[in-house]
Amino acid sequence: MRNRLLIGAMAAVVAACAQPCGSSAAETRLALTPATDTVGIRAYKLGVFPLDGMFHRFDGWLIYDPANRADCHVELHVVVASLTVSSPGMLQRVLGPEFLDAAHYPSLAFHGTCDGNGLNGRLAMHGVTRPFALALDWRHQSVDAVGNLQRSDWGMRALPVLAGPTVRIGVSVNIAGPPHPGP
Repeated sequence: MRNRLLIGAMAAVVAACAQPCGSSAAETRLALTPATDTVGIRAYKLGVFPLDGMFHRFDGWLIYDPANRADCHVELHVVVASLTVSSPGMLQRVLGPEFLDAAHYPSLAFHGTCDGNGLNGRLAMHGVTRPFALALDWRHQSVDAVGNLQRSDWGMRALPVLAGPTVRIGVSVNIAGPPHPGP
């Protein structure tokens, strides 16, 4: 009798967790790829002139519940050397040892979860991992995440006046396409 109860309880747990435990049947998982999504930066030279950049090699995923967008998880991995910038003469300097130092820190990563209208997580970049928050803007066909980081918090202190102290990070994810298979 005791074994039957144990087997029955285990069957109930397995049935309840047909979806991964803790996950909703309505969750959507999207792969983050350069084919459909963007990861970019904006800094200001002398605090006035924008320097825009785009990363062209990255991957990751976004899991969210369309009925409750405050419930999401994201993971993003970026190849630093895939950056292009609006001022090509600045690219080697941005990728060099004074700033991103792509030779020593070839990737950056973000892991986070939604919290109301924001995304809170940890950004690993330039050998430093720190909390990082982004604002979210859910649209009909995309979700945009934007955050501002202080370069010095990640050990990038070169040329604070010329390069500006803040870099805006922007990620746009296409949510209109078909969902990708789960994990």
